Amino acid sequence: MAAEAVPKASETEGETPNDDVRVKKAMLQKAVKALVQVIAKKSANANPLFDSSSETMTLQLTLTKIPERRVDRPVIIRLPHPMYDAKSEVCFICKDPQKKYKELLLTKHPVPGLTKVIGVTKLKKNYKEPKDKRALCDSFDLFLCDKRVVEMMPKVLGVVFYKKKLKPPIPVHIKEGLEDPKLEIEKAISGTCFRLPSGPCVGVKFGRCSMPEEHLAANAAAVIATSIKLLNRSGILLQSISVQATGCPALPVWRRPAPPGSKLDLKKYRADAASSAASDTGASGISDSEITGSDITSDAGETLSTRDTVSEVDTASDIGTAGETLSEMDSEDDDVSMAKEDLPLLQGLKSKKRKLGGSAPAAAVAAPPKKAKKMKGKAA
Repeated sequence: MAAEAVPKASETEGETPNDDVRVKKAMLQKAVKALVQVIAKKSANANPLFDSSSETMTLQLTLTKIPERRVDRPVIIRLPHPMYDAKSEVCFICKDPQKKYKELLLTKHPVPGLTKVIGVTKLKKNYKEPKDKRALCDSFDLFLCDKRVVEMMPKVLGVVFYKKKLKPPIPVHIKEGLEDPKLEIEKAISGTCFRLPSGPCVGVKFGRCSMPEEHLAANAAAVIATSIKLLNRSGILLQSISVQATGCPALPVWRRPAPPGSKLDLKKYRADAASSAASDTGASGISDSEITGSDITSDAGETLSTRDTVSEVDTASDIGTAGETLSEMDSEDDDVSMAKEDLPLLQGLKSKKRKLGGSAPAAAVAAPPKKAKKMKGKAA
């Protein structure tokens, strides 16, 4: 049980950021076994027409910081037990002209599992609509592409491949001399991809849930060891490692202890973010409910009356005095009982009533002079 699945990241090149990463083999096997059981229970009542091995397992690597730049070209990690074999269906996206590469890959140097070759021009012409792209994505287990056209793949394939289905093509180096590309294609089919992300998390597939548990654990250990080396090259510190299956929660297998010191103050972080957004847009970063001083419970369980001063969110000039807190403003409103005569709005209304009240009786008593003369003539 004390055996470790992942050795030190580097023992010859001095200290590296992830030298302290240790993943116990027993913990890794336990997580894989639990996910396999969950998937088996979920697929027991599934439609038998669908592929029972479509669920995959992914290694989730959480980083302590976001990489400075994303590398679109992935690094292929060799797996001891490949996810795809001769029974899998693989599609290759080639450079134009399609006919030349189709003859090379399907006739001269056939690769087991590679069943379709499609050129970029034909791909753009026949798969414009999202429904066509979804149909293409669901028709194959794996997609490969020529290394020279990988830069245009996100625009051609769109969010269906890169965001929803998570099946971006793996670039393969095809030489101009049209030499035997079989070795490079087999290397891509038998491995998995590590892509340096634009966010704080890296996901690397390492197997299908239908594979034996010992094969999945061995693949996961190989992915962890290689991923640590790749992160060390970029100087990125690893925060945690989890194992996740399709439609299942991630199970942690290793986590770095929290650094010493105070934890991140989310209240202050959000206040700073609101003030920076307000300064950029020229609008106030405080809501109407905060202006009135009403009790609104924050995410931390605190009310506005117990929060910090308003000056921390750069709105002190808009509300009260610069050193005045919301709690002080609330207390003044409660303690001071204001008379109706002190309110300027009511004073204005009362003055109008006085003017109307003084003029109305005079108009009712005193008749106009013309009407008075007529009334005297009639009386006579």
